[in-house]
Amino acid sequence: MAEHPRAQRQSTWSRDEVWGSWPLSWADRASRSLLLVALALGGLLACYGLTLLLHRPPSLTPSVTLRIIGVLLLLLAALVAPASRGYRVGALYCLVLFAGAQTAILLMQTTSLLGATTYGALDAVEFCAGAALIIAWMLVRMRHPLTILIVALGYATAGAAFFARAMPALRARLASDPWQEAQTAYDEIVVRAVLLVLVLGLVLLAWWLDGWMRALLPVANVAEPHGSGRASRTGEAQRLRSAVITMLVALDPIAITVAISAKQPVARGRLSADDDWWASIVLAVSTARMTMVVVVIAAAVIWLSDPVYRAQL
Repeated sequence: MAEHPRAQRQSTWSRDEVWGSWPLSWADRASRSLLLVALALGGLLACYGLTLLLHRPPSLTPSVTLRIIGVLLLLLAALVAPASRGYRVGALYCLVLFAGAQTAILLMQTTSLLGATTYGALDAVEFCAGAALIIAWMLVRMRHPLTILIVALGYATAGAAFFARAMPALRARLASDPWQEAQTAYDEIVVRAVLLVLVLGLVLLAWWLDGWMRALLPVANVAEPHGSGRASRTGEAQRLRSAVITMLVALDPIAITVAISAKQPVARGRLSADDDWWASIVLAVSTARMTMVVVVIAAAVIWLSDPVYRAQL
């Protein structure tokens, strides 16, 4: 029995779409990158912007609330970042360190639990918090070990120069009496503005630098195996053994150089899974240790540079 013409038209119309559609999935890299940037900016605003609106000295409850919101937004940003699981875990660890630094800052500013605190100690903790943030961003967006080391060295040099030399002079102009706690709002505005400008400038530098690093010194195991079909890299066992030994004796610059050299793509094949894993471990441990040493040295310089005590609340 033939179908009625009107029913045929209705079934045809029901299959027509009068609008365009764009597939959007959770795994889409562009959408996750936008979400990462939005959450990171929200976390920075909560931790570094909204807390400046509090009265001086800041109350404990609103300070804790704003910082918890900021840290949670930053943790969500690391979770949704378009990066591998290992890099996201490293970024989460850095954000945990950032949360610990924010807790110490909060105790220094609003309570007397830590006793008498110098301005140098407060600046050192602020410096470490900024370092944790920038390294977390490097891990989820840049990821080349040399990019991370260069950015960490630049941040440590610029931060130590500012906090050790420029900030004490500026602080003396902002408040003639260091016990004028009501004037610390201007102090915090200057510190956080300089930190944000420094972090954003280094991120832009790293964006340009990371492209060159990935092109000149790729660390991904992307080489094609040779014509026989077997993946073989003759002589790499001794090189990886040297990289592991230099990592264990804390010769991190040598270990990083040897590990990157071992992971370079060559025509004769790719590394085996075990060798590639060991090279990645050497890179991760040595890069993390060198970064922490650079940051700790700069923080110690900042701590000792300004021994003036703040007011105890």
